[in-house]
Amino acid sequence: MIGGEWKTCLIDIDRSSEFTGDDVDQYSKLVNLGRIYDKIMIIVPTIDSSALNLYAQRNDSSATVPTIVHHGYMYDASGAGNVWTTAAWSTTAGTGAYAIECNCVCAQYIRIRATTNQTADRTLYVMGVRG
Repeated sequence: MIGGEWKTCLIDIDRSSEFTGDDVDQYSKLVNLGRIYDKIMIIVPTIDSSALNLYAQRNDSSATVPTIVHHGYMYDASGAGNVWTTAAWSTTAGTGAYAIECNCVCAQYIRIRATTNQTADRTLYVMGVRG
């Protein structure tokens, strides 16, 4: 496996709306991973209780409406191991220091969406991985 560089993925609740349907309290700013990757690692240091979804964009225009990545390959805490799922990753409030892996993304431009409004800016970290 070959990893890219860690990139900052900021949910900036004070930024201006960028695309149709944007909710600045939930969507991160656009992240350019530098190339297309088939896996994404997400580090979540602090967040309000929420579910997280990965969104992909076809280009680097902030006005492009992102598309949700419906099928993520993730670990199922119920004991089923790694399974395909359409579910988002649930988080609880606080300093969770979550690490999330999403397989088969095949995207270079991404956003993360929290399904609940964040009460402050949230800095997540993402890294593309291939191989």
